[in-house]
Parts: sequence; C-alpha cells; structure tokens
Amino acid sequence: MKRSFSRYSPYRGPSLFYLLINPGADGYSSKKIDYLTGELKRAGKQFHTIEIATFENALVQLRGIVQRRPEAIIACGGDSTVNLIAQTLIRHSTGLGIYPLGRFNNIYRSLNGEPKLESAAEHILSGKSIKIDHGLASGRFFLGSIGIGLIPELLGQINSKRVPRFGLGWSRMAAMAAANVNTKQISIKIDAFRFDISPRLLNINLLPYSVGLPIASACIEDDGKGEVIFDIGNNSAILSSFIRMIFKKKYIYSDDIRMFRGSKVTISPIPRSKLYIDGEIVDHALDALEIEFFEKKIRIFHKSES
Repeated sequence: MKRSFSRYSPYRGPSLFYLLINPGADGYSSKKIDYLTGELKRAGKQFHTIEIATFENALVQLRGIVQRRPEAIIACGGDSTVNLIAQTLIRHSTGLGIYPLGRFNNIYRSLNGEPKLESAAEHILSGKSIKIDHGLASGRFFLGSIGIGLIPELLGQINSKRVPRFGLGWSRMAAMAAANVNTKQISIKIDAFRFDISPRLLNINLLPYSVGLPIASACIEDDGKGEVIFDIGNNSAILSSFIRMIFKKKYIYSDDIRMFRGSKVTISPIPRSKLYIDGEIVDHALDALEIEFFEKKIRIFHKSES
C-alpha cells in the first residue's frame, strides 16, 4: 500500500534537533548545555551538538543542515547566534529554538520575556511555534533591530563597563554615548513619509529590545512592518532622559523623539558609519541604507500563553 503525503505537510525523517553552541557567548557554561541536552533526552529527542569555531564556518555547516530538514536548530548563544541560524531558515520549515546564553538576549526577551533556561527549554520542547518577520538592510539580514548613532555608541560604552542596574546608571551612560555621536543631516523616507533630520538617535526595530532596553515596546513581530524611532535633531531631545524612561518602561513619544511604523525605509545620504545589528557592530560603507521587511518567514518555537 502506498503512503500518501499532503503537499502542505512535507515528510520529515525521524525527529532530530541540532544544537549550535557558541562557547564565546557571555553566559555560556557547560552545565547550562548539559541541562538542555538532559531535557532533550527526557523528551526522547535525537540531537547533535555543534560548537561554533567561526561564524563563517558555522554558516556553511548550517546551509548543509537545513537541507536535511531537521525538526529544529537550537541557537545556544546570544542574538548574533540567533541571527546566524535564522538567516538560513528563510523558506524552510525547520523551527528555530532559542536557548539564551548572551548578555542581553534581546530577541528571546522580546518574544518570550525574561531569559530563564527552564522556560527556554519548555518553549523549545512545546511543539508550538509562531512565525515572525525579518528584515534586510542593504542586504544585511536582521531579526531584531538596527541602530545608528546613540545605540552603537551606547553598546560601546557598555562593552567597556558593566551593564547598568538602575535608571540613573543608564542615564549617565546614555549622556556619554550621546556626546560621542557626530550628527549630519540625512533624509529618511518611511513608506510615503519623508523627513530631513540630523538625529543622534535613529533605530529601526522589528522587535522591542535593543541593548537590553525596550526601545520600541509596541512592536508587532508578525505584521510585516517595523518601528522607526528618531529624534528631530538640533539637540532638542534629552537622550539621557529618554533612555532612563525607556528603562523604566514609562516613555511616551513626543515632538522631540518620534516613532513611525512602515514596511520600507530608506536613509540617505548616510556617511560611513557604525551600525548596530542584532547585538553586533558592523561597518556600513554605502551611501544609502535600504531597509525592507518580510512578513512571517521565520518559525520560532514558542509555547502558547495557556
């Protein structure tokens, strides 16, 4: 008797999980990995573990792995590890699990709340998933956010110091970061809207968190649009106050710092600058930055609220 398959439910081999482990992640420890593998064993899951030597090497391995159509690839690391896996899963049915071992875990935090390894394992093994958007910024893949000006400088401040624990510490660090931003006039187009501004803060978010802060708390992860947050320039916005209020989740956007939603963003001219992309700083050398969002292309393991 022939076995029939629905074309909407492609056949898979035995349930198989791949764990991509970043031993350089800020919160990595072998005990944390042992906890996850123990939970997988208890759930009867077959799995392979792969440690990242270099991201370039890992990307080549991932492209081969997705062709085998495993049930899941688990990012055991921070946002950069999640980004690396997610960009290989576009147009694939393999699910992405997040086991948060980074410093900020912005992507996990945006989707699942406070990073806790027990909860992360529950999400991974729940059998439930959601589909979320991704974006391309002049060809660069991102899942969470892009920052120009304040946020890259703020991350630089944090890398040389401890992460602040209170609003006052964030405020002081933001003031130092803002002082290091060189402002230049740019034109930004968000769908049909266009602005000429000289911002110190310019962020494009698909998910709420950047550098551990809920910069864009009203983000919707699956509507094909991003939030664009910027100050109007002329040093009228007090960015230290903005960051302190964001930390406390009490900020209300006003004339000085604005937020727009859109499906396509163009920024030009943009001089050679540092970009914050999903927790990493990269150099941008093009004259413009073209950003486009793509709806519901990445499947993330996520247990239901109930």
